[in-house]
Amino acid sequence: MRYRALALALALSASAQPLAAQSLFGSVGLGLPVDAVDGRARALGNLGIGLSGAALLPSNPAAAARAVLPNGVLVAQPSWADASSGGETNYFKGTRFPLLAAAYPVFGGVATIHFTSHLDQDFAGVREVGLTLGGQPVVARDSFFQDGTLSSMNVGFARRISGETSVGLTVGRYTGTVDRALTRTISGSDSTVVQPYLSTGSWSYSGYLVTAGVATRLLELVEVGASATWSTELDAEASSDTAGGDGSYNLPLQLRLGASADLAPGLALSASVARADWSSVSDDLNSGAEANGVLAYGVGLELSQARVFGRAAPIRLGWRRSDLPFASAGEDASERIFAGGFGLVLAQGGEVVLANVDLALERGRRVAGSLTENFWRATLSVKAAGL
Repeated sequence: MRYRALALALALSASAQPLAAQSLFGSVGLGLPVDAVDGRARALGNLGIGLSGAALLPSNPAAAARAVLPNGVLVAQPSWADASSGGETNYFKGTRFPLLAAAYPVFGGVATIHFTSHLDQDFAGVREVGLTLGGQPVVARDSFFQDGTLSSMNVGFARRISGETSVGLTVGRYTGTVDRALTRTISGSDSTVVQPYLSTGSWSYSGYLVTAGVATRLLELVEVGASATWSTELDAEASSDTAGGDGSYNLPLQLRLGASADLAPGLALSASVARADWSSVSDDLNSGAEANGVLAYGVGLELSQARVFGRAAPIRLGWRRSDLPFASAGEDASERIFAGGFGLVLAQGGEVVLANVDLALERGRRVAGSLTENFWRATLSVKAAGL
């Protein structure tokens, strides 16, 4: 787990070719943070906290207490990006599945299980450079491949402690791997024979996390939620044939606060904020790498009375700004997005929604010094409930 991979990845991105990744920022530090939220939260620019109704979001464990039936959610998220720096443009695309969750009412509350993504580290790039070898001109082709994701599996329990207030707790284990490979091949004069150079490495992640949260409704108009996630150190164990050593990273305490208020019948305003201080991770990274404190916030509007073919189809708009924890080439990084989307109820029994889909489409920009990355990102979540 060596930070020098960032400099290599940035150099390899100099060729304007399609790259197999979701973002160039996935090669920075421990990767690009992934928010395990559904299509509704994405469309509202929300951080997964303080929204009304039942939800299976790991960032808001207390919201699961509102579930009255067993239910589950699956989230898919494709994205398309282009990064520009020094007059060069590179293209990225990829799909991830940041959240799979299920809940079951039991023992006067609701038991939950979440499979979530936290940090995305996928990246691949190619560059060609001209060299002179043995007095002959040759072309060296460098290929860098990195495939990695930090994920977690969490189990939890949520329960109402009064008519409007619920609490929740989840306990989980970090898991995941990152594999890296650098290959250099040289072609030139027939009289020049150079064997390809290959360097590979693989690390496995482990660690534990606990998230506690509370959700309540005030004056029957304002929904409020808060949560905190505490983590042990994240250990990265190198495989036996990896030249690099093991790593250990001090993950920060993450705090979240959100609220939504009814402005008029069928119209709600939501806002959320999150804070985490990643600066202590800098001591665990090599080559003078820097990690920073992160502040994220977002606001959104939801019109819930819209209908399509007689079915509820809420319309949503949102905006969000987030700091990114890892500096790129010494420059602080941030992300801004505008979002929109809608939901569609597929099946309903009385007041209980049995099946629905939520779709969000985001237009965003990540900036770190002279590096700019523009992206489109779609989030589709499918939810189902039953006996």
